[in-house]
Amino acid sequence: MIKLENLTKNYSDITAVNHLNLTLNPGVVTGFLGPNGSGKSTTMKMIISLVQPTVGNVLVDGCKYTDYPEPFKKIGTLIDPSALDKKLTAKQHLSIIATAANIDLVRIDDMLKITGLENAKNKKVKSYSLGMKQRLGVATALISDPDAIILDEPFNGLDVDGIKWLRRLFKRLAGEGKTVIVSSHLMSEIQAVADRVVIIGQGKLLADLTVEEMNAKSLSSYVYVEADNMGKTKKLIQEQQAMIQQRGAGLEVRNLEAKEIGKLARDHQLILYELKNVKPSLEELFTEITAGKADYVSQGDEDV
Repeated sequence: MIKLENLTKNYSDITAVNHLNLTLNPGVVTGFLGPNGSGKSTTMKMIISLVQPTVGNVLVDGCKYTDYPEPFKKIGTLIDPSALDKKLTAKQHLSIIATAANIDLVRIDDMLKITGLENAKNKKVKSYSLGMKQRLGVATALISDPDAIILDEPFNGLDVDGIKWLRRLFKRLAGEGKTVIVSSHLMSEIQAVADRVVIIGQGKLLADLTVEEMNAKSLSSYVYVEADNMGKTKKLIQEQQAMIQQRGAGLEVRNLEAKEIGKLARDHQLILYELKNVKPSLEELFTEITAGKADYVSQGDEDV
């Protein structure tokens, strides 16, 4: 378990992380999200002591990361795959890591197989595609069989097969009781793998919810209804104090459940063509929650 207590980081007059309190639990895949400049990378670096907090603490199973004699076996990370030494082969890179961290060298071949790099193990990193570098970064994070894994933008450069592999890997690691933290701008991938979503903006915690809780709380959720007599249907729903908005040939209905709309239709002999609960995508939820909390915002679709 990783616990952030009042975690704060100031750079001169800029507060990158602002009194962040958060617990990251084992056995859970947590999507760690935020706009550019939100403080995500700074937070991840503070967890592994690459950046020292101005105020607050990070506790890993009750102790500071640097207090462990072999901290690499507590948390494995993929923060910056570009930091790999391009003159080394994948096998040489993992050998150096394993030797320095006192890890059984048999783990090298295991990691090469798990990440699909076995046939490229003797090629230099400089010849690798971005996706291959990502795979090597994941191998580096996992080689110590750590209790927790932090991966920053792990989907970058991966093909469809690689993305599916990562999805399965995250689920398996969480199933083994590991704490899995994944940061990405690819909302669809986070939605596919995360059990829980944490969103920060301008260094502050904006949301800490399971995906189901986020769907339930979102203003973007609604019931779509389409019937043979839309005028009568609209009037009946409005009488129930529901919020209505036209959407194509049908209606968006909020504050009234689908089963209640179905009963109204039955009682008033309406024929329903369509009645369904519409849940927003994680991208829509993210936009809703971070509105006004981004440091860098595009100014629409003007021609350039």
